[in-house]
Amino acid sequence: MSKQFVKGNVYVFTKKKYMKESCKTNSKSFVNSKIWVDQINGNKVTIDGNQYGSLGKMGMLVVPEWCKCIKNNNPKIESEAI
Repeated sequence: MSKQFVKGNVYVFTKKKYMKESCKTNSKSFVNSKIWVDQINGNKVTIDGNQYGSLGKMGMLVVPEWCKCIKNNNPKIESEAI
């Protein structure tokens, strides 16, 4: 699980990771968010900084813990933050 976004890599939002994190912090949050989570599952994340990203036109804020890196463009500088 990534704790920060890495500049140059490509990330997508994943329902599975969101559910895992949401269950740890607040179960009511997960129940209320199930519909929008289904709608954005697999959407590409725009990196806004090393701790936050956003999803397309919706502009929804996401964190690295909810995302999966699908393309690693910087294999040798994985720990370097934006």
